[in-house]
Amino acid sequence: MADTLLGTVIENLGSFVREELATFLGVGEQTQRLSGNLTAIRAVLKDAEERQITSHAVKDWLQKLADAAHVLDDILDECSITSKAHGDNKWIARFHPKKILARRNIGKRMKEVAEKITLIAEERIKFGLQVGVMEERQRGDDEWRHTTSVVAEPEVYGRDRDREQVVEFLVRHAVDSEELSVYSIVGVGGLGKTTLAQVVFNDERSIIESTIGKNPDLSSLESMQKAVREILLNK
Repeated sequence: MADTLLGTVIENLGSFVREELATFLGVGEQTQRLSGNLTAIRAVLKDAEERQITSHAVKDWLQKLADAAHVLDDILDECSITSKAHGDNKWIARFHPKKILARRNIGKRMKEVAEKITLIAEERIKFGLQVGVMEERQRGDDEWRHTTSVVAEPEVYGRDRDREQVVEFLVRHAVDSEELSVYSIVGVGGLGKTTLAQVVFNDERSIIESTIGKNPDLSSLESMQKAVREILLNK
């Protein structure tokens, strides 16, 4: 959503320059600075949108960016309306006392939002946001997309002992049973039963180790499939 908003604002800013409204309203310098900063920010948006899941600071940064972009878009709309109202007489209107005050007001607001966006652009460096990082990670993770759980394990706290207990049952007891084994996780709603089950499901290293009898190579889906295939062929 942030990318769409920023794309619209950058496009409107380009029209603003092409129609010479920036010169007419005396905000040419701010416009150039805004264009450069917005383009730089947009280049790291994908990385920021991925990081906001685990970083409140980056999430706040994206919100500040959205707020500033909305303010800038409103100013550009107002400038466009003002220009259309004057039509071919806009250069004459430029020297009208009332219009000078209006231009000064728009210039002040444009300068304020330009300063905010400059700070936002500088913060992207502080956060270490990278260009195109999201696409690279997606390419590396494509083969895992079909098998991963929806749980983000770094955000699950206080369930290590419960997880170890369930995994212990699965790899030490259930694996030797001739019959189907069931481990029930019971309790009132809201205790995190589903979350615990998903965390156990994600503990693939322990479970696969119990199946193939050695430390599994989980670096790729292909290596896992190869190990399981060898076990099945030897049965």
